[in-house]
Amino acid sequence: MSASVLLLLPLLCASAPTRVELVFGGDVIPHGEVKEVARLHARTGAPPPGGGRAPSLNHEGWDHVFGPIADVLRTADVGVVNLETPVTDNKKAVAKELLFNAPSAMAHALASAGVKVVSTANNHARDQHPAGIVETLRHLDAAGIRHTGTGATRESAWEPAFVDVRGVKVGFLSFTRLLNGFSNPKDAQAPHVALVPYAQPEAHRGVSSEQAVEAVRAAAARCDALIVLVHWGTEYKVAPRPEDRALGRALLDAGARAVIGHHPHVLQPLEAYQTVDGRKGLIAYSLGNLVANQDRFYRHAPGAKSAGGDRRDSVLLRVSLVRPMPGVSVALEEVSVLPVWIENNAVGRARKEPRNIQPVLIDREVEAVTERLAVLAARPGPLDKETRAQKALLERRLAGSKQRRERILRMLPEGFAVASPELRQRGPEAGPPGRLASQP
Repeated sequence: MSASVLLLLPLLCASAPTRVELVFGGDVIPHGEVKEVARLHARTGAPPPGGGRAPSLNHEGWDHVFGPIADVLRTADVGVVNLETPVTDNKKAVAKELLFNAPSAMAHALASAGVKVVSTANNHARDQHPAGIVETLRHLDAAGIRHTGTGATRESAWEPAFVDVRGVKVGFLSFTRLLNGFSNPKDAQAPHVALVPYAQPEAHRGVSSEQAVEAVRAAAARCDALIVLVHWGTEYKVAPRPEDRALGRALLDAGARAVIGHHPHVLQPLEAYQTVDGRKGLIAYSLGNLVANQDRFYRHAPGAKSAGGDRRDSVLLRVSLVRPMPGVSVALEEVSVLPVWIENNAVGRARKEPRNIQPVLIDREVEAVTERLAVLAARPGPLDKETRAQKALLERRLAGSKQRRERILRMLPEGFAVASPELRQRGPEAGPPGRLASQP
């Protein structure tokens, strides 16, 4: 090989595109039944020599809860979810239907499942009082999870979280538009939530939409690509609020690459948007629930046109950021989704069988059930009564999974791709998951 070719090789390598893959999930809500599922699946090891508490082998059962989606989160460069709960180990903490708390083991399980960043700005951020805000952040730090949206002071609540991936500095900034009627404290040095109320921002000691846009502009100037995580909208409505549409676009124009929304607990549309300076932008108005106990009694009925089950529809959203070559701006390049369904075996409050609640990848479920039905179909001779019942159950499960998949994909506008099932095993260097084909 000539000397001139050897000198050229480093230049060719240096100009190779740098790709950063992000995966976003929806609301993680530790309803009492979800915590019970973790408890029922907890496994412990042998007690330490000399006595003491036996160590947990699976983060007190929380590894089971997140297990079916962990490989997708782990193979991304950065996995992100909305943590819709305080995390405290306070044994006297009050937790009930609309007042949440999760143990620190859940934070460690999220980290083990591949979550690297969480949004903590949401309407439940103060459920365990200001002290709960501070303890939550301490547990997240201990688990190695970066966080944004709340802080020990007003200034720290608005501080972005930054992650460096192969020389690309990705920033995350979070705020909520709702705080369950609470206001931030008068003292700027007390625990705060990044708050942009729909009305009376000064009365709630939050900031205006215009101030939030300027905060995004400032944060975008500190990194190569900024993602804004917003808690907004109206619960159980499938359409975003008009003022949130306007705000989302303003955040993109201010420098954000994508705006990822939470709170409605149902899926809302994805929107491609071209900014005033010609960049591709993305708004995901709501990713729905990722882990929750809502719509627990929904059952698919073949032929029925029930709208039930919407609060168990979810997606994992894949977003690729690309720097074509050193010195060039990072751009949004690919967007795709993996349809998710929250499995829940509840049939009544008095059921004695062990509960199970988990997010499952629908395409993976369809593949597995189809294979099981093929095995039954290949059996020689007539099926016995028990096998016929099993076959009917699998057929209903398959029909239900396909119906939920269709409902989820109807939320996607033209040009947004669906990630293929085999992508769950692909690493961050394996190439794009699917293109945002339509021009915003």
